[in-house]
Amino acid sequence: MKRKLIGKKKILGKKRQGRKFYFFSNSFKLSVFISINLWLIFFAFAFAAQAQTRAVWVRPFIGASEEIRKDATKGREFVRRELEQIKRADLNTIYLETFWDGYTIYPSKFALQRPLAIPYGVAHKDAAGQNTTWDVLQIYLDEGAKLNLKIHAWLHIFHQWNTNLGGLEKSPIFKQFPEWAMLDKNGSPFVKAEAEGANRDVYKIFISPANPAARKFLRQIVGEIARKYPKLVGIQWDYIRYPLQPNDAPFDYNPLTLKAFQKETGLDAKKLDAQETPKEWRTWQDWKAGKVTEVVAELGEIVRNLQPQWEISAAVFPNIEENLRLKQQNWKLWSQKNYIDALLPMLYSRDFTRVENWAKDFRRDVSPKTKIYPALFIGHFYNSKDKKLDERYLRLAQKSEFGGFGLFAAQSLTDDLIEKLSRK
Repeated sequence: MKRKLIGKKKILGKKRQGRKFYFFSNSFKLSVFISINLWLIFFAFAFAAQAQTRAVWVRPFIGASEEIRKDATKGREFVRRELEQIKRADLNTIYLETFWDGYTIYPSKFALQRPLAIPYGVAHKDAAGQNTTWDVLQIYLDEGAKLNLKIHAWLHIFHQWNTNLGGLEKSPIFKQFPEWAMLDKNGSPFVKAEAEGANRDVYKIFISPANPAARKFLRQIVGEIARKYPKLVGIQWDYIRYPLQPNDAPFDYNPLTLKAFQKETGLDAKKLDAQETPKEWRTWQDWKAGKVTEVVAELGEIVRNLQPQWEISAAVFPNIEENLRLKQQNWKLWSQKNYIDALLPMLYSRDFTRVENWAKDFRRDVSPKTKIYPALFIGHFYNSKDKKLDERYLRLAQKSEFGGFGLFAAQSLTDDLIEKLSRK
């Protein structure tokens, strides 16, 4: 009996030891499992942070002297230092202003290269009666690649001149093709509703989206960039809209536009009024919005065909209803039709509650497949004088589950702000 009991105790002891070992084994496995998963989660968050677009808009050579701008070697050094500062701010994407005011920053077959006389964005030098050019876009691509920065070409689409640069006779586009300009009811191309400058006397001038020749020109520019600079990772449409048009200052009364509208609808736009003929007025506004969307589709198709891996983005205004009424910019439809990959709503306000509401509404109105990067004006969330940073703006992308953010603009990146951004 005793032997049996002793044997039983021994057997039970072994079982208990086995259970202990089994428990230890499973505990070890569990701890390893948890450790591995914690590391996976860590790496997932690290990858997500790395993959998030943290962009800044760059206008070439702001603050550079003429000596730097006219010399490609010194210009390259300036670009390198600028991009190193951006990298230090923990930003990873550059929206590089490549085409605006009718000029490119690279040698183009279709447009003039930006002249030295304009104190930024330069890429052109006159010497001894000859033209010598250097390729600013290529230099940014070369130097950006060394720092693993993604470069997108940022293009103005319809806004193509400012009167602070001179009258229409100075414009590389409108001096040659004055019929391309949008006109108000009085036949003026000056957009007074968007006046700038200390005295509000600097006016923008827009190309008409209804002009076939102008649209061909824009397609040529986009096609040229897509063919010539495959190392870009994306392209961005800016000012792809009508100018701000309150009911008392509407555009586009260019004769060609009026003729096209009347041919398609049977209506005379000059006789339409928001109050007196509201239904027909809405037809006129919708028709103009349709012309803008046609251009978005045309330019996007070129990029899809030539560089399908590029990200096509557009800088737009929030609030779709107001946008359609005042600027004929139907980004909601562009998202639904897959004409763009990403939208950057310009959430420009010092009132964070307003910014947050804009962001919520924008997420609601945009297709889930479209990336959203809120565009933030640096002066609205950072006071360079007091060195105060409102971090809520920078957390907005994460809070709203957006794919990143864009900061406007690089010239506002102070050393203090760079240090603060590098720690976020």
